[in-house]
Amino acid sequence: MSLTVIKAPWKDYYQFKELLLALIVVLFTVVLFVLWKKGRKANRDVLIVGLCDSGKTALFSYLLYNKPIQSFTSQVENIGEFKSKKNLLRIVDIPGHERVFTKYWDAYKMNCKGVMFVVDSETVQTDICDVAELLYRILTDATIQSNKSKIVILCNKQDKVMAKGSEVIKTLLEKELDTLRLTKSNQLESIDGKKNKTLLGKKKKHFEFSHCQMAVEFAEVITSSSDVVLEPIKDWLENIQ
Repeated sequence: MSLTVIKAPWKDYYQFKELLLALIVVLFTVVLFVLWKKGRKANRDVLIVGLCDSGKTALFSYLLYNKPIQSFTSQVENIGEFKSKKNLLRIVDIPGHERVFTKYWDAYKMNCKGVMFVVDSETVQTDICDVAELLYRILTDATIQSNKSKIVILCNKQDKVMAKGSEVIKTLLEKELDTLRLTKSNQLESIDGKKNKTLLGKKKKHFEFSHCQMAVEFAEVITSSSDVVLEPIKDWLENIQ
């Protein structure tokens, strides 16, 4: 006598439902991965920012064309491709003049992978307030923080007799930014009665660049003479992820 096993129809239904759910999860994961990859590719802009006459355009021309170009106080951006061993980056030289800076900064920061902040090492002590004000704006930008854009502070014109080294400039900027963030926080609180949501550094601690949400590095370069030194920034561009 043999027994015939009859499979209940509801079991087939639940098996099909489980298989369908698994396929949906896999498809959703693949879509998310593709979108993530596209986002990574889209964020390929590296922005050059700094005060006027800091050497931004000279840096741009040497990086892309290996030669200087005649530059004036620019009112428009310069754009070019930088091909490294690992990356194809779009370099954007943002005008330093305050009247047009905001326009171009807002236009390009969305796809920002990194920021090259150029400092004139010879005049930085005199211009420390203006340098720190611009740097504060970059470091507290919500888009830059969200993108976790890499930042390198380029201490340019190191060939000048009165140039300050990167360690000295780092100390000067940390001290000035520490004062500036307190001033900014108090100003905002007095206007609307609320604390500034964009915090630079750590509460109740003196500001240090190591406290920033994104990676901040320093490098010394020369773009102001025939003896150009760009190896530190080229290495940084090679390794930017």
